[in-house]
Amino acid sequence: MAGMNLRHNKMKRKITCAFCACMCIATLCGFAGKRKVNIVFIGNSITYGAEIDHATQAPPVRVAERLKAGGYDADFRNCGVSGSVTSDWLPSRNTWMFKRMVEAADAMAVREGALVFSIMLGTNDSSIECRVSPADYYDNMRQIVDYILGRYPKTQVIVNYPIWYSAHTYNSARYLHEGQERLKSYLPIIDRLCKDYHLEGNKRVLNGSRRTFGYFENRTDLFVAENSSLGQGLKFYLHPNPEGAARLARFWTKSIKKAAKSY
Repeated sequence: MAGMNLRHNKMKRKITCAFCACMCIATLCGFAGKRKVNIVFIGNSITYGAEIDHATQAPPVRVAERLKAGGYDADFRNCGVSGSVTSDWLPSRNTWMFKRMVEAADAMAVREGALVFSIMLGTNDSSIECRVSPADYYDNMRQIVDYILGRYPKTQVIVNYPIWYSAHTYNSARYLHEGQERLKSYLPIIDRLCKDYHLEGNKRVLNGSRRTFGYFENRTDLFVAENSSLGQGLKFYLHPNPEGAARLARFWTKSIKKAAKSY
């Protein structure tokens, strides 16, 4: 009887050890299976998270949350700057925002995992004060992307459509209907830019979702209502509210996942 109990106890210990070993392997595999991705966001006040809680509600923050919930080991730097235009990010100008972006990207480039740039510019370029032509928009974006590809040879670059704003948009700058139409003219330019890279054999430049502009068009429920300088009690819609930022993050997250898989 004592012998049977001894054999039984030994068997229990073996089973317990085997179970613990399996759990450890499963845990290690779980960690090993996490896809690491490091993201640098370039943009304006929309990327930055103006008019909402920048630290917790900005689109890049929401992207990281969605990636982590999906099993990714995600880190990011929000380099969005309110009021910035494409020319502010030109390597030749070497502005403080450009230097800050490079510093952030250099730090991420030495880390394990994919390095992805997510760019959304054009809103301020379209204003009446700036009036950046589609040709100049293309040239500026080309210079920015060329620099990134040259400095970070393995990176993936996503060029996102800017999102819609209302025709009454007028704060420190005038956007209005004229700006709205100019903004729309940038969309096919982004398509052409990405296509040109592909025709040149560079598969590391990707279109973001082509649905974003249309998705946000006239969806005032997804924007902060701001007082227009046109007066007469008019409101304008330019900056996404918390829900709008979360919706935008969905589009960006999908593109970033695609880019990370290509890394």
